[in-house]
This record gives sequence, C-alpha cells and structure tokens, in this order.
Amino acid sequence: MNRRLWIGLVIVFVMALMASEGWPQTKPGDKKEPPMTTERLLMRDKLTYAKDALDGLSVGDYTKIAKSAEMMRMISKASSWYVFDSDEYQRHSKNFQEQAADLERHAKEKNLDAAALDYMRISLTCVQCHKYVRAERSKKP
Repeated sequence: MNRRLWIGLVIVFVMALMASEGWPQTKPGDKKEPPMTTERLLMRDKLTYAKDALDGLSVGDYTKIAKSAEMMRMISKASSWYVFDSDEYQRHSKNFQEQAADLERHAKEKNLDAAALDYMRISLTCVQCHKYVRAERSKKP
C-alpha cells in the first residue's frame, strides 16, 4: 500500500476519534471542566504529543514522530501507577508503552508505513483504555 493511502487512513481514523466520544467537543452551556489534576495534565500532554506524531506522519518528519513517541512512552511510564491498580489497566499501559516504542523505532528507521500502523494501534489502545477507565469510574459512588 502506498504512503499517501496510509497517511489518509490515519487522518480519517483520527478525525473519526475526534468526532466520537474519544475527544468530546465543548459546547456552550456544557458543564464546567473538572479541575486540572496531575492525571489530567499528563493526559493532556500525551494527547499533545499524539497530535505532534500525527503531524509528523503527515509531513514525513521522522524526527518529530520519534520524539513524540518517546515523550508519550515516558509520560505513560511516569503515570502508569496513577489511575488504577488493576491487571487490565496495567495491560493497557504496557501495550501503549510497547506501541510507542515501536512507533519511535519505525520513525528512526524511516519506515512511514509501519509508523502509521503503530500510530493507529496506539490510538486504538487509547480508546480501549479510556473506555475501561470510564466504566471503572462509573462503578464508584
């Protein structure tokens, strides 16, 4: 499959995530945002680096992709203990870290097709983990 097709698929996938509940859109009259906690700050930073990685994929900037992947992996390691102490959460964190390492490696190898697939895998892991966290938090009073 050619490079443009992969990049197009990644862009469509991310736009679909943004339109879904993955990244909620704020509307006038919506309730206030929760206060900024360490967890929210770290997640915001991970999202910023994910957007940077997508930008790098779009223009073929391998240095930007690799740096973004490295930062996402480091943030995930620093925050992996913070949300839940469960086997499933640990599995999601480990998957994310391994996929970010793969993205960084493929960027350094200048393999754009593999890096685009890694980015899609990371995105799916994010969606699955956030779905899990929402479900677990809804169980608590």
